[in-house]
Order: sequence, then structure tokens, then C-alpha cells
Amino acid sequence: MEPISVEELRARRGKVATDLAARGLAGALLSDPANVRYLTGLALEQPWHSRTRPTACLLDAAGSVVVIASEAVELDDPPVDGVARYTRPDEAVAAVGAAIAAAGLAGAQLGIEAGDEHRIGMALDEMRAIEAAHGSPFADAGPSLWAARLVKSAAELDRLRAASAVGDRVFARLFAGEIRAGQTELEIARRTRLLMMEEGADEPGWVMITSGPGSYHRLLATPRDRRVADGEMVWLDIACRIDGYWSDHSRAGVLGGPSAEQVAEQDRVAETTRKGVELVAPGVRMGDVALAGTLHGERSPGRVGHGLGLATTEPPDVIATSDLVLQPGMVFTVEPLATRDHGIYQTETVVAVTADGYEQLTNAPTELTPLG
Repeated sequence: MEPISVEELRARRGKVATDLAARGLAGALLSDPANVRYLTGLALEQPWHSRTRPTACLLDAAGSVVVIASEAVELDDPPVDGVARYTRPDEAVAAVGAAIAAAGLAGAQLGIEAGDEHRIGMALDEMRAIEAAHGSPFADAGPSLWAARLVKSAAELDRLRAASAVGDRVFARLFAGEIRAGQTELEIARRTRLLMMEEGADEPGWVMITSGPGSYHRLLATPRDRRVADGEMVWLDIACRIDGYWSDHSRAGVLGGPSAEQVAEQDRVAETTRKGVELVAPGVRMGDVALAGTLHGERSPGRVGHGLGLATTEPPDVIATSDLVLQPGMVFTVEPLATRDHGIYQTETVVAVTADGYEQLTNAPTELTPLG
């Protein structure tokens, strides 16, 4: 897979900067790993996990970007307009202030990741200290970031396809004999993560799993030291990442095979999912997709689906009240669900809007698989 080009990175910066200017902002100070990666191409490991040495980037109205990072962080000649360094962890705040001044943005109206599914990648006290020294309150840069990130490029779509294909292969192997009665949910989750790596993921993300009577309300389900038994549904929602971009699947199987009631319920949910997916096309209102893909009268986590990209869940929300008009390059899930005493019924499907309709990125079978 070819690296994302410098030209594409510059185009992203220009688009965000233009939108910031339209909102009255002179630039943005960004420290959420996904946003820093989106604008700079930096694929950092330890600095995103460690909270000791903040890494950030400063974008100005011309689309120029400067990275602020510890001297201990190897940046491998990033395709950016400048790098500002600091030595001790307690020098990060001063380094950011100096970078703002060097860019001619002292006192200017700047944005940060203040809301709408963003996070700042430093301590709140550090950000407050930067803001106080800057002398002007920070605004929310989130709308400008999502205006750019909402529509994926061809290179981004390649990565989302690849990540989804890994998830498809993982489910194929997992349901072909990897799950047996007597295993614990923790054992199944560990094996699932190993399969993600074997099938080509750069890193595993989540493995949500639940099984057994009384457990099918557990949608965001952390694996337990519980042994699965014959006759039980094993439901999984998994995600992995390739070059920064995520997959997202939920599928299920039944040890010993599903009952007729379970098959009928799964078919009902799959058909509703298909109705939502098949409505996807440029110019369609997102709310109409959500309405077509809604199982009325069922318990809902608050939406029918969500965007997917550099974050595992991101805008747009697939909800009936959304007036968002679909454009080619938007990527999101359609995933209505029903919960019963005998299982969770969901056939999560990731779709990309194309010039004349949609492309389905997740292709694991939606039928309940006999396990064991």
C-alpha cells in the first residue's frame, strides 16, 4: 500500500485552514492523535500512548503546519513546514507558546479540539496554561476538522477496504472451528486479536463479546472469564487497524447451531440492514437511510450507525433526524439491532458512498454460524 502522498496532506491542510478562516479562526492547535496524523502523516506509537511528552501540531490560515514534539520523539523527516522541539516534559507548554509566536499567531483567534467526538492530547491544565499565555480564548476547531475528514480520499478508502477485509477473514477463521464449548470469553477474545495480526492488521482494536442467557443486553461487552456452553449464542463486535484506519464488524454464531427462532430474528435484522444500505447514494438524506434501517420498537444505542475512518467511531451519526446529504467518499456503518433473551441480532455493515451508489466494505456472512 502506497503511503498517503505529500500532495494529499497539503490538500487536507488547505481544506481545514480554509474552513477555519470561514469561521473566523486564524489557525488551530491540534493534539488529538487522529487529527495530527490526518494533517501531518505522522504515525507515532509511544508518544500517543505516553502522557508524559505531548505532541501537537499548529496549523495556520495559509495551510502551513508545524509539529511540536519532544526531542526524544523520532519524527523521521515528516512532510511538514517546521518542527519545534522541547527537552524536558515540563517544557512542552512553553514550546507550544513559542511555536504560536513564531508562526505570527500570538493573540490570534485559534481553535482546539473542544467538542464533537474530539479529544485534546494533553492535560487540561497544560492546555489552560497555553491559553492563558496566549491571551485569547481558544474556540472549537472541530467543525472544520470534520468538514474535511467526513469525505474520504481514494487512499483512505483503500485503507478502510483493507481493514474491513481483515475483519472478514478473521470472522471466517473464527467461525470455522476456533470457538468451542468450554472456552472462556477471554480465551476467544485473545484468539481473535491474534487472528487480526495474522490476517494483516497493524494492530488489534477492540473485541467486544458476550454469551449466555441473561447476557445479551451487554452491547459494549468486555470479555469475561465465563465459559461458553452448547446452545448459547456467542456475539462479537471487533475492530482492527491498518495504517491508521479502522474496521468495524459485529457477527454471531450459536454453539450447536441456531434455533428456528434465532434464524428468523437474524433474517429480520439482516433485511432491515439491507434496506438501509440499499438506499445509500449521493444526494440522499442520511436521516432517510437511518429510517430505512431502523427496527422500530427495539432497544437502541441511540443511533443506527456511525462514521468510520481514523477513529473507530466518528461523525456522521446515522440517525433519523440527520439532514446531512450524502456525498461520494463518506463512510459509515448501518447496524440496527434487536436484543432477546436468546441473543443479540445485528449484521453491522460498513458502506462507502460512491459516485452512483455505494460500495459495501464488510462482506462477512450475516447468517448465524453453527459453532463447535
